[in-house]
Amino acid sequence: MAANDRLAPLVRLGQPGPYVIFMIIAALLWLPLRLWDERDGSALVAVVRAGLGGVVWGVFPFAMNLGVRMGRKRRTAAEQERAAGWRVTEVALRSGEPPADEAGRAAVTDDLAAVRRGALGGAAVGTLFLGALAALAVAVGWTASAIGFGVVLVVVLAVAVRTARRERRLRAAVLTG
Repeated sequence: MAANDRLAPLVRLGQPGPYVIFMIIAALLWLPLRLWDERDGSALVAVVRAGLGGVVWGVFPFAMNLGVRMGRKRRTAAEQERAAGWRVTEVALRSGEPPADEAGRAAVTDDLAAVRRGALGGAAVGTLFLGALAALAVAVGWTASAIGFGVVLVVVLAVAVRTARRERRLRAAVLTG
């Protein structure tokens, strides 16, 4: 049994939902350090610096595949089946074709709602978070950081649109096939 077969992913959502979650968690973890470091400066600058850390460090769980490696161990057959179904859904989203077997189609049908939630929630929360950080960066005079937040926001929105389109096409293929 492979190592990934024993673990369930930390977050089962469509992209960019997991990135936005990890980005916000990383920013919140950086915030106390940045506030302590900026004790003679501005708290707003500390928030912008923590946001920069969150944007950068939010990528690492995906670059190192930590979303699966740091997942929780599955203990029940139902959890194992659900994790296998999620892998089938991810493959179907990438390929654009639903699985041929009924069990795979059922798993994809069950997981399409989570894919949609990740796309819409990631776009909405990412827009609020990155938009606020960009506005804050402009307010404190960190224009380059504001541009960086804007670029990351555009990428998050593009990924959300791509995921939503793939989800719609896959949903239509499952319903017609």
